[in-house]
Amino acid sequence: MTEVLQLFAPYGPGTLFGALLILVVFYFGKQWIEEYKKQNERKAALDQKREDRKQSEVNERAQRDRERSEMEGRIAAQMDRSNTLMEGMKTLMKSVLASNEALHADFMTSRERSQGMADDLTHVRDRVDMLYDKAARD
Repeated sequence: MTEVLQLFAPYGPGTLFGALLILVVFYFGKQWIEEYKKQNERKAALDQKREDRKQSEVNERAQRDRERSEMEGRIAAQMDRSNTLMEGMKTLMKSVLASNEALHADFMTSRERSQGMADDLTHVRDRVDMLYDKAARD
């Protein structure tokens, strides 16, 4: 240590303190630069993690959207099938109603004919009774 002091003795104590100050600044500056690099690396790692997480969320959202689209497609296809079946049922019901109306009309016609035949039969019976009564009186 005395050798260092003897080395700076011809230049005065200010030079010695200046040299010490430069060494201290250099030492702490080096540590500060290393810490700054570490902070930047940590920040970059955090940014990368954030980007990875964002990309993961984007991928999950895209997967949900695909699944939702597939489900909506299936629902739309099912609705189309249901609508087709409903149209078929409506057509069938119209056909059944038309058939029922035709049967009802046939039934009413048959009923009217039966009533006419009953009237005719009553008329024939009355005639036969009259003929028997006339034959029985004679």
